[in-house]
Amino acid sequence: MLLTPVLKIPGFIGVRLEDLLVFCLIFYFAFIQRITFKVPMRVSLFVLFIPILLLSITVGSFLMMPASLLDLTKYIWLLKSIVIYLVFFNYIYGDSGEQENRIEEILRYFLIFSVVSSFICFQQYFNLFNLNKTYIPLIAPSQFTSLMPGYSSPRVVGMLGNPNLQGYVFALALNCMLFLLMKKRTIIMMVWAIVLLVAMLMTLSRGALVSFLVGALFLFFSYEKDRSFRIYKVFIFVFVCSILFIIIFWLKDNAVIYNLILFRFEMLSNISEDGSFVARFHGWLINYEYFKLSPLFGLGPLPRATEIFGMGDNEWLTFLRAYGVVGIVWLVCFMFAPCFLRCPSSLATKNRKNLVLSVLIITCVYMVPAAVITNSGLIGILLVILTMYDVSQAKLSIGFLKT
Repeated sequence: MLLTPVLKIPGFIGVRLEDLLVFCLIFYFAFIQRITFKVPMRVSLFVLFIPILLLSITVGSFLMMPASLLDLTKYIWLLKSIVIYLVFFNYIYGDSGEQENRIEEILRYFLIFSVVSSFICFQQYFNLFNLNKTYIPLIAPSQFTSLMPGYSSPRVVGMLGNPNLQGYVFALALNCMLFLLMKKRTIIMMVWAIVLLVAMLMTLSRGALVSFLVGALFLFFSYEKDRSFRIYKVFIFVFVCSILFIIIFWLKDNAVIYNLILFRFEMLSNISEDGSFVARFHGWLINYEYFKLSPLFGLGPLPRATEIFGMGDNEWLTFLRAYGVVGIVWLVCFMFAPCFLRCPSSLATKNRKNLVLSVLIITCVYMVPAAVITNSGLIGILLVILTMYDVSQAKLSIGFLKT
């Protein structure tokens, strides 16, 4: 999901590698190998979204919105999400004695792939071996110009094809890195953290930086060990803030670094005059006006109606316009219900709950300027982390053939 791009097929929708893998898994377990698996709460909530989606599309068509059969492709997104969630949840909780080890294993693989993605971003930023002109048009046609020689402030896109999406993934990776560092500090992981932080700054994604800082602060102060660790956290927090202040103060006087990276983040201090924010705010107003046509159930996803709604960017408003208040209630329940309906049985479980909550905080903040839940390139990565804290509700068997 992190290192493979969308495969563009002329005349068809884009396909990702995990889409093909999900299809193969469905075929294998439905027709070849019977399987019994645990059904967690979030999968049950995914199933509940099926009638909500159909109802919103129906309401939109009655209100003369440009609904079409293509709106039903959202069910493909839904099925893919369910399969990914079931696979990772059952891998973690399939053996009760290996839960913590398997969670740490998944996090380590995620970080390894994220570091590899960082080096891809470094290549893009400096255009090493002049490779950008070879493959950037294939994975990010709209970002091709900014990654060619002579552009003043390139924004790396990794293999996800968009700097904001790549920045969000780095924010998640840094947050997971912080979690593992608080469990056990190693030199190699500290080096990885620096690599990931530099790569995230190269995306110039302000939303990713702000969301990471908010989520990381929550995780840092909510993570528990013993009393001495609390004192240690305060010392580390003051020390890191002091170092960052000195670095930022020094870099601000460095004209090269400021013109390449810092200028964009400094715009956050006066965001009302930032052109990017103004354009987003205009799109928010349009989506809000259409939301008022059907506040309860929304107007449906209408993926081909960008000429009406523009690029909504704010996923909270986009979700509200598409699925109404019912959809927003579903979304909040999907995110947070498992965290508050399950009581941690140990300190390790409590810390894991805080990791998931910090990831959800990052996601909620990031959803103000961009999209995660409805983005096919990000939803799978988010779901992998969410599987680490959920409630198993039932068991289910699928397959037409017996083993």
